[in-house]
Amino acid sequence: MFLCAGLGYDNNLYIIDVKRGKWEAPELLKEAKAFINKHKDSNTKIGKLRYMAVEDKASGTGLIQSISRETTLPIRAIQRDEDKLSRTMDVILYVEDQRVWLPANAPWLLNYIEEIEGLTADWTHDHDDQWDPTIDAINDSLASKPTVFD
Repeated sequence: MFLCAGLGYDNNLYIIDVKRGKWEAPELLKEAKAFINKHKDSNTKIGKLRYMAVEDKASGTGLIQSISRETTLPIRAIQRDEDKLSRTMDVILYVEDQRVWLPANAPWLLNYIEEIEGLTADWTHDHDDQWDPTIDAINDSLASKPTVFD
């Protein structure tokens, strides 16, 4: 699953695009490159794609190695050192304070909202794969203090 997000001039996070799927290694690389190309130079009004963050486990590790050889876009390996509930609690105030915005219309929007609203504290919900990159985007843009080098 891929998520494109950006920090606005108003210091809010905007979820721009989501591509959800489960792909085997060759198809995963193809989908990742297509997602990068879609957003790399797509719209200078919303800024430039600066990096791709990938969870460094399972198929993500292979993707990091493969895509790093095939693109000039920096790839950041994400290591998970806390459970998902702790990571959620660290960022939920940004969501509650309306600092995370979604587009008014997008083909992925309903599925995204249903998944996020369906999250449970005991993690008995069906899916949460779209929440992980959302947490990462909040952490990278709102919870940390980005520098000119980010």
